Amino acid sequence: MKQKKGDNYNNLNLKPAKLFNNNAILVTNGSIKDYGSIYGTLTKNFASLSDTFVIAADGGALHCSNLRISPNVIIGDMDSITKGMIEKLGAGNGEIEFISFSQAKDESDTQLALDYLVKNGYERIIIVGAFGSRADHSYANLSLISSPYYDNVKVSIITENSEIFVVKNTCRIKGETGKKISIFSLTPFTFFEKTYGLKYRLKNEKLLLSPARGLSNEFTKNSAKITITEGWLLIVKEL
Repeated sequence: MKQKKGDNYNNLNLKPAKLFNNNAILVTNGSIKDYGSIYGTLTKNFASLSDTFVIAADGGALHCSNLRISPNVIIGDMDSITKGMIEKLGAGNGEIEFISFSQAKDESDTQLALDYLVKNGYERIIIVGAFGSRADHSYANLSLISSPYYDNVKVSIITENSEIFVVKNTCRIKGETGKKISIFSLTPFTFFEKTYGLKYRLKNEKLLLSPARGLSNEFTKNSAKITITEGWLLIVKEL
């Protein structure tokens, strides 16, 4: 088993990861209730999972086993991964790299994993297992994907029934007619010039951080265009 101490945060890119196809899956230690649903969504996003780099944040390694995908790297403070889990993943064959950190660190295990991927050149990253019984961890993961540090990569969180991502510029969002889409301002307000393809339209108006007026909008076409001139958005799209 390859093992590396990662207490020096800058060492996350000491050994460049094999770039596969620039796509990566980050599996963290939240809740996954329907592995078949998550696996199906991953295969829709990535044509070949065998060519997709997989990194597990600590106990997220168990989810990898249940998803039947093998992690290339396991990273974190190793407080929630068991010896049995390591053996089940076949870590003894030397193909899985372990990067361990002290529990006395500033970054969450999920951030360590995401930073590893960004520093090693991955451009499309899907996070699974981001939410669970710890509200603080769930919020931290939502906050994490809005960081300006990740502006040059495409990062999203998927659950059994939704895809969650951040929008900071005018964009077109693929969807399905009749499916729900919720739009939240991450900044004190976001100014909309106009929207297209949504049941409840916004035109020349502000969407405030609170109250959350963008809850449960709906696609009227198979894509929506959102034109914003100021602010950042959190999008929750029904799958």
